[in-house]
Amino acid sequence: MREKFQTKAFDVVAPLLQPDERPITATRALAGSFTASRAGTTVAMGLKNQAGGALVGAILTSATSKQFVVVTTARVIFLPQTFMGGPGAGVLGQIPRDQVTLAEAKLGVVSLIRIAFGDGGDGISLTFPRIDKKNARALADALREKPAG
Repeated sequence: MREKFQTKAFDVVAPLLQPDERPITATRALAGSFTASRAGTTVAMGLKNQAGGALVGAILTSATSKQFVVVTTARVIFLPQTFMGGPGAGVLGQIPRDQVTLAEAKLGVVSLIRIAFGDGGDGISLTFPRIDKKNARALADALREKPAG
């Protein structure tokens, strides 16, 4: 099932990719926010506009916290998750890889990955049930790789 959803996520983001950009991994996750103190209660993040370098405020929300995360060689892209757990159409948010840091990865019965955005320490917390532990590991490994460029 993982490969089927990953392939569909790659198809969803394909029109958005730059000529030298390629998808690395994609997985579903339960998304929440965290701040440097991990006490944050709002879902917010700072995005850096790759073209102009201007700081763009964006709120990463959807009707549900269930999201699909796609890591490419240049970006991390957040998609909505369908009722059946696959990637939905449309992009909830995206951030350049050079603005993303793997802050923490705890892989277990319930896996947790925290991704920090920019220099502020704010970011997103992704939770995975046991069935998606391999997906969590693949996501953490992809985020540990140095971004292209």
